[in-house]
Amino acid sequence: MAEVHSNWWYQHRRQFFLEDVVLIGPAGAEWGDWLRLLKREQKAPAERQEVGGKTLRMARSFSADMTERENQLARMLALQWRRQREGKTLASPQRCYWQGSENAWQAFAGQVKDSFPEIVLPEFPEMWMGESTLSDIAAFLGSDGNDAHILVAGCQSVLASAEGLLPAGEAAALWLAGSEGPVLLSRGEFFSPSETESLKDVCERAQKQSELDAAPDACILFSHPQQSELPGSGWNVTHHLQDNFWGNTGKLEALVVISLAAIFAQSQSQPCGWIATDPLHPLALGIVKPHENR
Repeated sequence: MAEVHSNWWYQHRRQFFLEDVVLIGPAGAEWGDWLRLLKREQKAPAERQEVGGKTLRMARSFSADMTERENQLARMLALQWRRQREGKTLASPQRCYWQGSENAWQAFAGQVKDSFPEIVLPEFPEMWMGESTLSDIAAFLGSDGNDAHILVAGCQSVLASAEGLLPAGEAAALWLAGSEGPVLLSRGEFFSPSETESLKDVCERAQKQSELDAAPDACILFSHPQQSELPGSGWNVTHHLQDNFWGNTGKLEALVVISLAAIFAQSQSQPCGWIATDPLHPLALGIVKPHENR
């Protein structure tokens, strides 16, 4: 039994590196924008009033048509990736995960073809499924001697709604995961309220998963008013709330907070937690750590 438990933890603790992280939203697109945001020096973007309700939008003028707006956001993501890579060569990723519409994927893939002629992307990527996808990536890249790359990307522009708790936002994010990089990402944990396990228990398991003795000092998240256990989680869930900088990011929430946690871990050289809604569970959470041997 002990051997089975030990093997479970070995699999469960598998991590992978993030070589590239690209993030675009109403508060910025460049690395410096996100460093200022994490230091709480970045001014929150101004809300706009659209036909359906309040919004937080990119500063540059995109189309008012939501489909075309997402296509423009997807192309911008590919262009920003090229700018951040500064001419470094790139092999075709072995797998691609996408969060967003099929139209936006085609726009993204078309711009990648122009920006990175050396790489080939599939016509139909796999769907990003939150913690489940992180688990798949960790299992795939965590096997010995695997030097493949996996591309994870997505974009969404949320339609304005009078019913929304937050202004409708928009965002795009991209990771290139592999066997090298400045930060390490664990597969994370998921939380479903139950009588047998509290959110604090799950957070402590995430610390054990990332081989930490204490809670990370920082945690990136949006507010979750329906999750009454958050204040008792043992993690700092008030210092880095993202609501005012992004609004409602729809299904891109996890990609946004994990990207910011990765930027924090790399720039501050210390672990950073993240908490987000998940496609299959009420919450998913995890920790990004700096790669200390670089």
